[in-house]
Amino acid sequence: MKRTTKFIIFLFPVAVFIYGCSKTNDTPELPEKPEEKPKAMLDTYIYLRKEVIDFKAFKGSSKGGIDVSGSEKPESYWNSTKLADYFYDTLTVTKDSILERPYEYEINDFRYEQRKDSVFRWNRYADFWEFYGIKKGDTLEHYVCFYNFQKNTPPFASGVNGHNSGEVKYSQYFNNEAPFFKGPEDMKNEHDEVAWYNIKYIFVKKK
Repeated sequence: MKRTTKFIIFLFPVAVFIYGCSKTNDTPELPEKPEEKPKAMLDTYIYLRKEVIDFKAFKGSSKGGIDVSGSEKPESYWNSTKLADYFYDTLTVTKDSILERPYEYEINDFRYEQRKDSVFRWNRYADFWEFYGIKKGDTLEHYVCFYNFQKNTPPFASGVNGHNSGEVKYSQYFNNEAPFFKGPEDMKNEHDEVAWYNIKYIFVKKK
């Protein structure tokens, strides 16, 4: 009886020791792996070529505006630096933004929205969507327009000369709204001028 009691007493601390060791050697629970966020779509478009859409120029005379598109050149209205100012060799496109490179100005990084084939740039300075170009398949066409409007009705004169994304139409300067001309025949001052130059830069998606 005494041997049995001693044996049981001996086994008890051994069992406690084994139990304690098994508790301390338990494999700790690993933290759950965080869900990976989907990577933002990132496409690169490389410059392919430039295409001229149209160039039109009218000069005023006592008999009305004369179409001088055949004898004049874009350089007659915009210097070579301005004509080259919109050239970019790479477009980086994400789900909702486009970055034009080489990056020079804040405007080179902008939000865009695609409506069917048309791409619109968000004009952060005037708060509206302006036409940027056309996107079809692996091709993105950036439309650029240069414009010149000079109207002289002494002693007053009005005018604008510049460039932007988009495309200039005939009706932009020939319409019934002031201060524009109703038509070329209304350009009766020799200093009157209307000219526009529409081009597009074509980019192709890098494979």
